[in-house]
Amino acid sequence: MTTDALARLREQVRRLERRNLSHSHSDTLATGHSAVDTHLGGGLRTGSLHDFLISDPLEIGASLAMLLPILKEGRGPVFWISDTPAELNVLGLHQSGLSQDTLVCIETDTTGLLAVAEDVLRGPERALAVITGSHVPTLKETRRLNLTVEASGNTGFFLRSAPLARAPGKDPCACATRWRILSHPSAPRMFPGLAMPLPGSRRLSAALLRVRGGRPAHWILDCTDHAPLSRSLDALLAHRAPSALPSGRLPGRQAPGRARASA
Repeated sequence: MTTDALARLREQVRRLERRNLSHSHSDTLATGHSAVDTHLGGGLRTGSLHDFLISDPLEIGASLAMLLPILKEGRGPVFWISDTPAELNVLGLHQSGLSQDTLVCIETDTTGLLAVAEDVLRGPERALAVITGSHVPTLKETRRLNLTVEASGNTGFFLRSAPLARAPGKDPCACATRWRILSHPSAPRMFPGLAMPLPGSRRLSAALLRVRGGRPAHWILDCTDHAPLSRSLDALLAHRAPSALPSGRLPGRQAPGRARASA
């Protein structure tokens, strides 16, 4: 049996298993990158779990640059569930298109992290939930959450530390997709009269390590949320003085709504 025939058979079985569910039409969340969305048949499937591995603390921005635009495609609230305070920048959320009005941050202890996530993913809100913390879910725990999202139609995203040396991403996985997103050097932009090139748009190295019923892949992606510099660096620095701000609290620093949960 060829690979394509096996993939079609798996898709038919998946549809038969889900035909009695209210969300059996299964939507997708577009990533905003045409090559990725085409490979995935439209984007990341809802009613599933998706795993984002962070190789290094300095690379969390690369994963967020991929993940945040996906979250804005949801139709319901977005829950950020963590065992530490959510360190999300308001300007970054605005730049990615994710509205603060739909974002709810939940802080819980490490032992109750997955229990809180399961309660959220079991709800009827067609929610998206990002689960991040120090706890590494076992295959059994992931399968339990996977049954939850398949029944509810909600979608979960693991955002977790997994250094390459200790966790290359080849361990068994019950998630629909598994990703490792890294920063990639931007393409320099040359202009007449400039001795040094200007940096271009931010780039990501996006590795799709696993995908249910499909093939792994790798892309170098340009991020439109980080546009290239429009002028030389010295010209930008010459006009770096900020405009006057009224006294009081600085704008754009307020945190999204946050709740404390206990299991």
